[in-house]
Amino acid sequence: MRIAYGRFSQESNTFSPVVTDMDVFRRQGYAVGDDIDPRSGGKARNSLWAFADVCDDRGGVELVPLVRAGAGASGRVTKDAFDRIMAAFAEQLDAMGEVDAVYLGLHGAMAAEHDDDPEGLLLEMVREKVGPDVWLVASTDHHACITRRKIANADIIVGHRTQPHDPYHTGQQTAEALFRVVDGNMRPVVAMRKAPMITHQEQYLTRKPPMKIWFDLAREMESRPGVISVSTYPMQPWLDVEEGGWASIVYTDNDPHLADDLAKELTRKVWSLREDLMVQESVPVEEAVARAEAAPRGIVVLSDTGDSVAGGASGESNAILAEMIRQQVKGTALVPMVDEAAALAAAEAGVGATIEVRLGRSSDTTWGEPITVTAEVLNITDGKLAADIDDEAQEFGTTALLKVGNVLVGVSRYRTGSVLKPLFWKHLGIDATDRDAVRTVVVKTASNFQYFADWTEELIRVDTAGHTQSRVLEFDWVRLPRPAFPLDADAALDF
Repeated sequence: MRIAYGRFSQESNTFSPVVTDMDVFRRQGYAVGDDIDPRSGGKARNSLWAFADVCDDRGGVELVPLVRAGAGASGRVTKDAFDRIMAAFAEQLDAMGEVDAVYLGLHGAMAAEHDDDPEGLLLEMVREKVGPDVWLVASTDHHACITRRKIANADIIVGHRTQPHDPYHTGQQTAEALFRVVDGNMRPVVAMRKAPMITHQEQYLTRKPPMKIWFDLAREMESRPGVISVSTYPMQPWLDVEEGGWASIVYTDNDPHLADDLAKELTRKVWSLREDLMVQESVPVEEAVARAEAAPRGIVVLSDTGDSVAGGASGESNAILAEMIRQQVKGTALVPMVDEAAALAAAEAGVGATIEVRLGRSSDTTWGEPITVTAEVLNITDGKLAADIDDEAQEFGTTALLKVGNVLVGVSRYRTGSVLKPLFWKHLGIDATDRDAVRTVVVKTASNFQYFADWTEELIRVDTAGHTQSRVLEFDWVRLPRPAFPLDADAALDF
């Protein structure tokens, strides 16, 4: 059996002005043909690795590499980058010979400058090239926007089962679904139902209600006879696209009525939870900093909800930093910041120098202005981290550790997900997990707290303004289908 595989993955925040160009893909992971190793990067973060492992366990499978293009969350993908990557896929598809199946690792919430559903365009192109008789399967993030074009061209789409995500598990699930269908001579049919809703990110964790209720129902449905796969999609909250909204997709073995009944049931369930999903737990910045300072011991994590780099924000928010300086915090605080000019200025001054520098909001002043601080330069690095079993390689460029009073600011040139992790601070010479030395750690996310979970005494969500803020009603929604909850009082299900 020959299976072609590839990856085209990026999560778009359509409110973010920071576009995703070809340089970003090259910096964060781009390879073509034989240059691809499905087991490169972090195993825990790699659906391709998982798919390859399942194929190896099965035996008799030849994997044919296509293209691997991955970038983190940011603004829309430029048309130039999309066209280049699509051309690379087309070339590899034309050269690969006959295959029995194609597997694609997608995100599902990608938007391009010229099209709201570029991953649907990729699936459409692949289908046109391989024809109707070759299996085409895809794994996605469960924050994807599921579209008619995606559903029409893929035989099976499998979304993440948990938040925090487990891409390796999703890759396994996708491969196992493919082989179960092939070996069982099944005929997968799909039903998709959408809920006209968009909610903020604060209730997205699947380990607790209300989200857990929805995801648990999907898992129970998968145990029923005739059901191949069930995926639930709470679309990420900053995607203003023409088919936006939450989705349920169900695949059954040649039973379209069962598939549609289950998709309806799932969608009605999440609609009934919509008010609970809008409960906001974040608190004002001043209160959050004061609570962290007053905590009796241990590490307090402050979630910068409005500046989530994992959701496509710029990483430049200085709101929490400014408040820490204003309150003159006594405990050591760690604050990551993306600011190319400040990082380069610190590097030029050198370790040991005291500099006056403008920090934050250096390229995006939508939600605030830079602040001027006097800082001591404690360390300078090249910002390169090799891949390990748990994570992909990271390259965030020249990075400086600055001391502003009792606040240590890690200022990087580029945005990466590493700023959510102790590893970011370790490469700067700081043990961010030392409860005796560190009081507060700012993480630029509203849901990916797992990296500090073993050392966190208290988690405080901070209601900061930004391109990933929880106040979704304040965004200028233009393309999202209307009416939609909570934007419109007359939003309703039509089934």
